[in-house]
Amino acid sequence: MKLKLERRTATDLPFTLLVDQLDDTVMAGSTLRIPVHYSDVTGSYNVELAGFRVEAEDAALLPSQAQPLLEALINMARLPSYVFVARRSGGIYPVYTVGDEVFATTPGGPVFRHVELAKVRDYLSDYLHLTGVLGTPGRSDKLHVRGVDPQTLELVRPIFYLKKRVVGQVDFWAPVFQTESTIYTYAASARREVPINAGHDILALHRMVADALIADRRLRTAFDLRPDRLFATAWDALKTHCTLDPQRLNIGGVDIAVYRYKDTVIGLEERTETDQPRPSLYLDRTVADLAERITADFARRGLFNAAVAA
Repeated sequence: MKLKLERRTATDLPFTLLVDQLDDTVMAGSTLRIPVHYSDVTGSYNVELAGFRVEAEDAALLPSQAQPLLEALINMARLPSYVFVARRSGGIYPVYTVGDEVFATTPGGPVFRHVELAKVRDYLSDYLHLTGVLGTPGRSDKLHVRGVDPQTLELVRPIFYLKKRVVGQVDFWAPVFQTESTIYTYAASARREVPINAGHDILALHRMVADALIADRRLRTAFDLRPDRLFATAWDALKTHCTLDPQRLNIGGVDIAVYRYKDTVIGLEERTETDQPRPSLYLDRTVADLAERITADFARRGLFNAAVAA
């Protein structure tokens, strides 16, 4: 592995940290281009490597200081596909995709493995609660997932999630990320990717992942998988291809708008827990089936009874 600085012109960023000669990794032949930032507050230069920061007053020191961290991040000849971030404690936990499994690492601690990312997050959360890093189980901090840009190692926020939560079945949960021309996720041992297509791409990726999970016997029906917590802009793009149905559902006091997209009925749940609303979608064949599906999920989440009582 070789690291060197490249001076940049006509840009706000003074340097790029180039990383090449990655011959002992699956990225052999590729070059990482990591932005170097300057802070007027600290008077230092810094780079972010999958959420970990390396800082130096002299930019020339960054290559030597970044190399040990970069080497430590490479596991099973791979850089992490994601990281879990504990916002309050500041903890960062790399997550790797290898074959059929994903695994999360902890500093000097255990490694958590499973075929489902959702289970890995559960295992890691339980461990961090027990060790006091996340506070009391069920309270305080929680883990947020971020993608890792394969060229710059910068963290990337998911534009939505594909999620299966069915009582009695193993959970599936996969963050979806966007590049300049595609949206993608990791599912069923492979990267699943479709071109950006004015909103059609959301349900195209949903179908691709659902088909892969059904073939892998990890999903019974495509409607058990749903797009969850979409960026408002993503939903706005998809909504232009949908027809608002005159029917509306009221599930335990919660108002659900109904849309139709080709042969699919969509129920829109407006999520308002955060300052930036991220709607969630339920999918099914008919409005009656959709109502049944939403009722079952609200009951699983403990919302149905609470809403009725209110």
